[in-house]
Amino acid sequence: MRLRVTDYRHPAEPPSLVAAVWSAATLVLLAEAVPVWLLIVRPLGAYVAVPVGVGLLALFNVGALAGILRIREHRSRLRDAARTAGPTRHARLHQAAERAAERLSAPGTPPIHVLPLDEPDSFTIGWGRPEIFVTEGLLDELGDLELQAAMAHELAQLKGGHARLLTPVLLPLRARLVHPVLAVPFALAWLALRWWARIAELSADRAAAVAVGGAEPVAHWLSTLAAADAGARALPPDSLDRYMTYGAHEDGWELIEAELHHAHRSLGRRITEVVTFTHSRRFANCLAIVGDLDVPVVGDAPDPASPGVIPHVVIGMLAGLWLAPLTIAITVVLGAPQEPAATPVGEPGARPAQQFDPQAPPPTEDAVLPEPLPPDEAAADDEAPEPGDEPPAEGEPAAGEGDQAAPVDETVQGMLEVARIHKEREEYEKAERVLQDLLLRDPTVAEAHYLLGWVKVAQGDNESAVQEFTATANLTAEGSEMHGEAVSALERLGQ
Repeated sequence: MRLRVTDYRHPAEPPSLVAAVWSAATLVLLAEAVPVWLLIVRPLGAYVAVPVGVGLLALFNVGALAGILRIREHRSRLRDAARTAGPTRHARLHQAAERAAERLSAPGTPPIHVLPLDEPDSFTIGWGRPEIFVTEGLLDELGDLELQAAMAHELAQLKGGHARLLTPVLLPLRARLVHPVLAVPFALAWLALRWWARIAELSADRAAAVAVGGAEPVAHWLSTLAAADAGARALPPDSLDRYMTYGAHEDGWELIEAELHHAHRSLGRRITEVVTFTHSRRFANCLAIVGDLDVPVVGDAPDPASPGVIPHVVIGMLAGLWLAPLTIAITVVLGAPQEPAATPVGEPGARPAQQFDPQAPPPTEDAVLPEPLPPDEAAADDEAPEPGDEPPAEGEPAAGEGDQAAPVDETVQGMLEVARIHKEREEYEKAERVLQDLLLRDPTVAEAHYLLGWVKVAQGDNESAVQEFTATANLTAEGSEMHGEAVSALERLGQ
């Protein structure tokens, strides 16, 4: 059987990875959105907002591009300064890596380079072709099993995909490949990814424990790394061996945790996590997969780690942050009132939607005007009308009332109503224009002659008024109200 990543991976790593990557993308996009907002909204004025926005965009994107491009150059410099391990050169390191790769079922061993540095350290560059770098100080400090644990840790980082994600984010910061001002995008991404990176380290530590068959070599290796940090101290090897004799759930382990955290908080937590893992059924199953015959008896102890609640809470918050604007936009689009489609003139369901414009040319046969409003009745004047006087309302019967002329269509009725409105507003020229257009269309409309007669009276053109009232009397039947009003108006005008 082959050992898979899921066999030893920390339960919190998958949800933490989703939350961390999502958080990093959110922070980077927000950082990009700030200068774009300055360019669009310009809160400080165009003379300030535009240069600031362009400058921020340039710094952010130039810094990100420069940091990525310099990774290859930095790795080339490291490779030139190092010596590659092999069967004849640094054979102990090469053999430790081969044994670790075999135990972890890793797909081969990448090139391993030894840097001439006294500080104990090891790291992996997963950008492009993966490579592992180890310092001479680490080789001098570690024994064979501890060195195998260190190589298993780096191989687990490659097998789990951790190095591929962390290299473009962390290496420009650690190696200072760009100026601190230009390193803002990497700092934002690392701010979100560092939480997942700590859990990824725990997964790699578990793989190292599986590769060496226990927690002691891993603890010694981590203690050596802790001693290399400023202000930290390494735990004596005999003390670590004595601490490992206690079970993870026994009373003596509480004292061990306190001393480990006092020596180095983060590495002490890693030692605590890996020791508790080696006392679980999951660790025993991993040893059985790699072919160990001496599998520890741990009973039915489950994996002490758990996925936790925080990653799922962060994922939910990010989902709400991203989906809220989308939901609001969809709601606004779907809830916006729709403009009714215009119905072409002449089709079923068409109704008048335009007001008659007296300035326009005469309407065509298909033109549709608004429905007529009910006319207002005015008081009748017994005296002869004078120029400019308002004609008696009694002489303005309702449209078609008592009129024996041919019935008028809807267009004619609308034009008559527009003429009445202009006349009541004393807009006599507009009323005259509408009525003349109507009479050009149909000279037999008696009411048009009647209204035009009163318009002529108001304009002082009594001669034209007599002609219009005479036409009204000729077009209406004797005894009708409009006929009587026309005859009465002619008598007042001296005819």
